[in-house]
Amino acid sequence: MAKEDIATADAEAKSPIVLELEKLDDQMLEAQKEYEREVQKLRRLYQAKQTPLLAARDKALLMTEGSEDPATGTPAIKGFWVQALLNHPAFEDEIESYDIPALEFLRTIEAEDLDKEDSDKGFRLMFHFVENPYFTNSCLAQEYHLEEPNRYNGEVNVKELTGCKIQWKDGQDVTVGKAQKGGKKKKSHKEKNLEPRKSFFRDFFRSLKEGDELPEDVDTQQLSMQMGDEDMDEEEMVDALMENAYECGMALRTQIIPFAVRWYTGEAAPEDDDDEEEEEEEEDADDDEVDEEEKGKSGKKKEKKAEAECKQQ
Repeated sequence: MAKEDIATADAEAKSPIVLELEKLDDQMLEAQKEYEREVQKLRRLYQAKQTPLLAARDKALLMTEGSEDPATGTPAIKGFWVQALLNHPAFEDEIESYDIPALEFLRTIEAEDLDKEDSDKGFRLMFHFVENPYFTNSCLAQEYHLEEPNRYNGEVNVKELTGCKIQWKDGQDVTVGKAQKGGKKKKSHKEKNLEPRKSFFRDFFRSLKEGDELPEDVDTQQLSMQMGDEDMDEEEMVDALMENAYECGMALRTQIIPFAVRWYTGEAAPEDDDDEEEEEEEEDADDDEVDEEEKGKSGKKKEKKAEAECKQQ
């Protein structure tokens, strides 16, 4: 049916049979919602069982005996969380080298629903840090506010991201760097000016909501390349930023937090297709070399045989 026909049908009064069928739809929807509420109850029950296990992991990581750097967030394994993040595809390109020293003071990461009775409304991620030389916050939080625009297809939209203000210590803000200028460097007051730069702390803890203008610090060219659409307008870029942020948040909540050890070791990381392709290319190249060698040997044998026949003649 064409869009014009659909619009006309919506405008007209619904027939009795359609109204009757819609009642069945509503009953089906209510049964689905009841099922989802029961699933949420079950999820909360098992989350309660997992909480002591996560606490035991945190305790083990806080062991200082034999630690190379007991002042970091996880003395037992320095940089435990940052390595777990780097091994995940969602974060491997989001963390810069200058972010890593600050992230090494990360003690643990927790997740919780914004509404304990309705997980569909969104969730909150909390990064707990030990005292460090970079900022005074002991906890950095990021909230993901969700909505269900169409209750019949289960689609979820991100309507708002709520970050937190990081209280950077003097001269320790890793989200800014010296302005890059051409020509010879001269010692002047202007050289000390700082400009925003890409950083995990800038991008992950961002506040943004539907209808907002595109933040000035966003690299539009890089975002367009990432989304595979060079013709994106500002509204589409804002939506893409929010959707990407939500996907990173879900990856952290559902994959990294519960199985952080396996992400730290790299066991949970998916196999790299590029590596497989390189291995296949190397194998093909080796096979080609072997074939060439066999051809060379065969050619030499034929030459020797021909020489022998000539001598006999």
